[in-house]
Amino acid sequence: MATIINPINQNTFIDLGEALEVIQPSYGMIDNSGLFEEQGITAPSHAYKIVEQKAPKMTKLTSRTERDAMAVDKQKYKWISMGGITIKEEGGVHVEDLIGVSGFNGLSFESETFQEAMVKELTSLANVGAANMEYLLLTTTQGRTLDPYDGSVAIDAFANTGTVRPTKTINASASNVNIRAELQALANQVAALNGYNGNVGIIDLVVEDTDFNAIVAHPEFNSLYQLAFSGLGNTMINNPMLNGQATAPRLTRYGYRKEFVIDNIRLITYPQKFHRWNGTEVAPTVKGKAWTIINGVSGLYQVKYTPAPYVSHYANAGQKWLARSTGIVNDTHADITLESHLIPFMSRPEMSVDVTITTT
Repeated sequence: MATIINPINQNTFIDLGEALEVIQPSYGMIDNSGLFEEQGITAPSHAYKIVEQKAPKMTKLTSRTERDAMAVDKQKYKWISMGGITIKEEGGVHVEDLIGVSGFNGLSFESETFQEAMVKELTSLANVGAANMEYLLLTTTQGRTLDPYDGSVAIDAFANTGTVRPTKTINASASNVNIRAELQALANQVAALNGYNGNVGIIDLVVEDTDFNAIVAHPEFNSLYQLAFSGLGNTMINNPMLNGQATAPRLTRYGYRKEFVIDNIRLITYPQKFHRWNGTEVAPTVKGKAWTIINGVSGLYQVKYTPAPYVSHYANAGQKWLARSTGIVNDTHADITLESHLIPFMSRPEMSVDVTITTT
């Protein structure tokens, strides 16, 4: 990455990108899943085209030599344009942070002690940045990108595309004998919403913990598994659905998460909670509500990175994160800036179905 150096202060705007690459933040289940297609662009805004995919209509047979080819239906489309949003954080290392721990080689920006302090501070910024990025992408999968600070809407894909979010209700109470049929109806609804834009892969249904337990432990599923494994002895005993382990959380890099597949619906719980600047805890899911995340549909989830607003970067394609340091200023401190300029969106937000789960 090219960085312009101030000839008066050779430490000005030091690129910390390499240090950032080795830091593994504690947030990022969606960010690091590969769900979003990422691209750096050279403009501060982005426009994309929504194409109406009609059902392929078969044509008549034509002669081999005559010019009697049939014209197929033309596609209809509309353009959507949107601007970017910005994550920007500041931190730094002060000489007071290093008093008494500078070692025997003196203290300078290049000294090992100062660099260790810089990496520690950058790690703290990276964790905050990762939480912001993850929250942005997680809410984007619901069609509206929310501000991590207060939950206000930053990008409304429904308003941009002129679409309405579809809904679905699933009755997970023990008295409902058709819960599997309701889940399959949800899968069929998603397939219909996808239209002729290719085939839908696994559909993730992001649910709250107790709703997950209510669905997976439903009597209908237990009965099906008991019938399927009748007479198979240890195989039946070791099956998670029948030995009580289906609702047990499993440890992932980002915390404990539950997951269970029913036909082409994969029930998942989100392993972490977020904390706003004022300390308020934000759960990604709430009891009684869920939403769909669609896998396998190209171009559905996208994030564009716009250029950072600096002379040394503005003509280049944007990058996911930019981390820079001023070097030591006034012989007292070094500032660090971590930022990202991005446009996360769902190209067809109607694929995010707002699901209500009832258990009584």
